Amino acid sequence: MLELMKKGLYTGLGLALITKEKAEELAKELVTKGELSEKEGMSFVEGILKKSEEAKQELEKKTETMINNALKKTHIPSRKEFVSVSRRLAKLEGKIEELKKEIAEK
Repeated sequence: MLELMKKGLYTGLGLALITKEKAEELAKELVTKGELSEKEGMSFVEGILKKSEEAKQELEKKTETMINNALKKTHIPSRKEFVSVSRRLAKLEGKIEELKKEIAEK
């Protein structure tokens, strides 16, 4: 029964959002009902929190990948590309000012 409950808790987005308090609350409930010992309850909470963190990290990676793919499709430049173009533009503006001064001196 414990394995079935773990599998149920580990699925979906709910795992990524579970809090330590909720996990402890669930473990206390199971201990009170006699379905888990104190030691099993602590292990259960630790396992849930570890899986929760892993799911959260995986969700962040997938979200970042999806956003990057969407940005590529819309041809929106990345921050790195924007900074690079800004620097090149600043250099060109400097060159234009130098040329203007040279022309004015002639």
